Amino acid sequence: MRRGHRPRGAIVCVAAAGAEIGYFPLAQVGLLPVQGVSGAATVMLALALVGCAVHLWTAPARARFSGAAAIALGVLSYPFANLGGFLLGMLLALVGGALAVAWRPASLQAAGNGG
Repeated sequence: MRRGHRPRGAIVCVAAAGAEIGYFPLAQVGLLPVQGVSGAATVMLALALVGCAVHLWTAPARARFSGAAAIALGVLSYPFANLGGFLLGMLLALVGGALAVAWRPASLQAAGNGG
């Protein structure tokens, strides 16, 4: 992944994970009350993942915090959100979170290559 001003790959993966996990419960909003606590937990996990993606975009210097949160939410999505959005959403959250944790801003990279 190219080092730059924002962790774009991580942002895309985490946002896609939130969209994928939240798609099925929100596809028919009228059935959300029938889904009960499971549907509400799934929607909350999806919104939290999208919030992590927004945080990665607006505060890239704190990418490790958002990445760790995305990994934790991805793991939590397995039991709470239909096997993590049929495993695809969970895997996207884990990959995006790992990319965010591993990313460093270009200024820190230049300072770390002192010799």
